[in-house]
Formats: sequence, C-alpha cells, structure tokens
Amino acid sequence: MSLANYQAILAMGGFFVLLGIISMLWNKREKRRYYNSILLTQRDIKETITHEHERFWLHAWQIGGRISLIIGIMLLIAGGVLWFVAS
Repeated sequence: MSLANYQAILAMGGFFVLLGIISMLWNKREKRRYYNSILLTQRDIKETITHEHERFWLHAWQIGGRISLIIGIMLLIAGGVLWFVAS
C-alpha cells in the first residue's frame, strides 16, 4: 500500500472523530432545547405516574456520536501505525 492509502485512512479517522464530536454536541443542544421548551414547563400526568423523565430518543445522537468517535479513534490509530511502519 502506498502512503496515500494511509493518509486516506487517517483522513477518514479524522472525519469520524469530528462527526462524533459534532453529534455529541448536537445531542446536548437538542436536549437543552427540548427540556427547556414551553410545553414541558408543566408536569405531565404520564410523567408523574410512570416516572418517565428521560426521553430515550434524545440519546440517539449521543450513542451515534460515541460509535463514530470510537470508529474514528480506531482508524486514526490504525492509519498512524501503518504509516509509521511503512515509512
């Protein structure tokens, strides 16, 4: 493999790390926006009865961000090791 291939692996790793960070920041923004909305200032009867205070669908950005961050870090490590060994 040429050095261009290793650079491509490093670029993909950097892209996934950046995507993971953006997704996690977007998750914080969406949670803050959802929980501070006007509609949720009054307690819901269902929330009171079932004690469901968490909105699990809001965690999707966080989970996706973590997965993307892990993949990106693994690609960065693999690309760095391969580049170091090849040069």
